[in-house]
Amino acid sequence: MTIEQKTIYERVQYIYSRNNKTIQNLRIQKSARLSKEEVLEDLLAAKLDIEAQECGTEGLIVKVGENLKYFEFEKDGKFIGFATEKFFPTNFDVWFLTTMLKNSSIDFNFALEIEIGRKEAEAITKIFETEIKNSARTDRWEEGREQFVENVRFFTSRGLPVSAVLPAFPCKSFNLEKVHSPQPDLGEELAIRRIIEFVVQVNKVYSPGVHFYIVSDGHVFSDCVNVDDDVVDEFTQGLKDIYDRVRPQGFDGLFFKGLNDCFESHCKAEISNVLDGIEVDHYLETKLDRETELNRKILMLGCDDSAELIREQIQTPGHPRLYLYRGFNKFMKEDLMSTPAAKLSSQKRFKKMVSNVSFEMIRRNDAYSNLVELVFPFHLRLSIHAHTNSGPKYGIRMLNPEICRTVNHDQDEEDKLLHIPTPWHNAVFKVSDEQKFIISNSKLHERFEADENYTGGWNDNQRCFVYIRTTQ
Repeated sequence: MTIEQKTIYERVQYIYSRNNKTIQNLRIQKSARLSKEEVLEDLLAAKLDIEAQECGTEGLIVKVGENLKYFEFEKDGKFIGFATEKFFPTNFDVWFLTTMLKNSSIDFNFALEIEIGRKEAEAITKIFETEIKNSARTDRWEEGREQFVENVRFFTSRGLPVSAVLPAFPCKSFNLEKVHSPQPDLGEELAIRRIIEFVVQVNKVYSPGVHFYIVSDGHVFSDCVNVDDDVVDEFTQGLKDIYDRVRPQGFDGLFFKGLNDCFESHCKAEISNVLDGIEVDHYLETKLDRETELNRKILMLGCDDSAELIREQIQTPGHPRLYLYRGFNKFMKEDLMSTPAAKLSSQKRFKKMVSNVSFEMIRRNDAYSNLVELVFPFHLRLSIHAHTNSGPKYGIRMLNPEICRTVNHDQDEEDKLLHIPTPWHNAVFKVSDEQKFIISNSKLHERFEADENYTGGWNDNQRCFVYIRTTQ
């Protein structure tokens, strides 16, 4: 898929909520150039754009100022909106912005005095850094910590639950040498329990608590990792079932969203003619759900980054994107080697397919990150990748090292490739003479099967491999 002009995401310069006199919350995008005061002055002087109103959606207000264009919705005397560069929007642009405004979390209370919420933000930050933060070998937390505090204080200064968003829990790897089956198992349960424990700890020091959003990227990548769309749906439902089973009584701090939730709309037919002409690149034969495929098209049409820029970055020595590409390349080679497409390909063609899939995954990863930015513009951004923690994203280790140890994982390699071991690329082993759960690819069971000192195998009730030492 090639995008030949700016996407609507690239045109958005500010995300805001306001009343009739002032801007209450403002997210400044990387392409923005005006100060908050200049935006307010431009907005208050803006005039209705009659032509744009004609192609708009019911309830949408479009205004044009001296410097920017504004797309707004009003609710109870307050406005939420996107400020874009000045351009004439297509029907798709208007639909996209309208859908984002309806499905995004933008309207938050106005902040109280400057210092209110600082103490609570510091306490929450301390819990994060001691309980769940991933520390890469190149950790720069000391540079990003203050921004983390300020991100938290956005909510504590308003007396609101701290809202955090984590793109994660896509689906199990197709490679059965890594995982036991396509269904979530004890690995996912351990990860969900760890998130719940973090939220409970925060709730003890801050009564409004945390709203923790798991934003599944399964439907973003499923066709790239040889997983059918309906298998992703089954995996997600399995996660929700685990959460319902393990959450403490009265606990309501964890929420699940995905690609299809972000683009939920009753008027998608208005842009069907545009989507019919869009093709998303597929390199593997998977079963595609029609609605999900439409949403993948919307994602790339609305939020894609420059493919040429990505190519330049992955060819630049030392660039983080190069390491991300190498990480994807390594894991895609492992995941896809057992697919029908791989078995029918020469070594050269398979290597090319892996390269294409890895590049496509980076594009979609960027597009989804941009979408999450629009849907959750003020939220604390967490990641399963091994970020340096200098901000704006912060890495978490979902498998608690106090009760889990990894096998066949090299942290230097993890940090270099920006990859932290996840439950959906591994299996869990419960071994009688081990103090911790072992997190490893499922192929490890062959070693235990061949060792006459152990007996056991996969346990359906515990949803992990269980081995008992029979000799001392």
